Amino acid sequence: MKYTIWVFKKDLKVLRFSLKRPFFILMVSVIVVALFALFAFPFLAWNYWKKYRELKAVKAELEHRTQVYGERFEQLSKQLAALREFERRLRIMANLNPPKETGEGMVAVGGSGGEGGLGMELLDERVIEALMRDVRFRLEGFREIQEALKKKLDRLRHTPSIWPARGWVSCGYGPRINPFTGKREFHTGIDISNYPGTPIVAPADGRIKRIWRDRLLGLALKIDHGYGIETIYGHLQKVLVKVGQRVKRGDKIALMGNTGRSTGPHLHYEVRIRGKPQDPRNYILD
Repeated sequence: MKYTIWVFKKDLKVLRFSLKRPFFILMVSVIVVALFALFAFPFLAWNYWKKYRELKAVKAELEHRTQVYGERFEQLSKQLAALREFERRLRIMANLNPPKETGEGMVAVGGSGGEGGLGMELLDERVIEALMRDVRFRLEGFREIQEALKKKLDRLRHTPSIWPARGWVSCGYGPRINPFTGKREFHTGIDISNYPGTPIVAPADGRIKRIWRDRLLGLALKIDHGYGIETIYGHLQKVLVKVGQRVKRGDKIALMGNTGRSTGPHLHYEVRIRGKPQDPRNYILD
């Protein structure tokens, strides 16, 4: 079966084309596809251009954010490096050993964070995880320092550091001639002289361990400051505290007196470390 196509020209001439069915169907199909492409192309092109511009805008935004995050990441890494140095100095002050760093938590950075630099590294989860490990490591280090400083501060609070009473030192620590026997002896404390009733204060935090009367010291008192530190007060006129009571540095504990074997009103003050007498002057800072 054949199909005949008539084409009329302007000069009224007629052109005839005879096509077999397969060729005719092929030609019609080509024409239909061509017409569809002709009308569909502008729409497809516009839609493609729209998508292209959207993707370009998203890409630009992502590049901008990547650069910003890269710069912030670099700043954070530098701050962590400063914290490491600060921690090192604190450990020296706290007399602590340096932390055992494995290197896994260390974050090294460089560059300006531009394309292909630090900004792109942000996409690597290993870098983020290394940063988080470093942060956790710093936190653990600062907690250790905090605990060490707490202990040191607690020890400082419990270490005698002020005068227990106002007055003047009438007899120092060390060898002396006993005013009653005339013999040479070792004076295990210092004598602070003043008027009777002069307030006596705790030189550090502690607990009243003992109150007693002694033939030599008269009315006496002992404070346990912990850490093996004890202080003794003799020749008291009156005790203002009770056994077991906790006191803080500067709290009034007694009044100066002239009890026991004494040549006049004064305070006999001793500092003992694990039972051994120490020179109290070494524990007076003011």
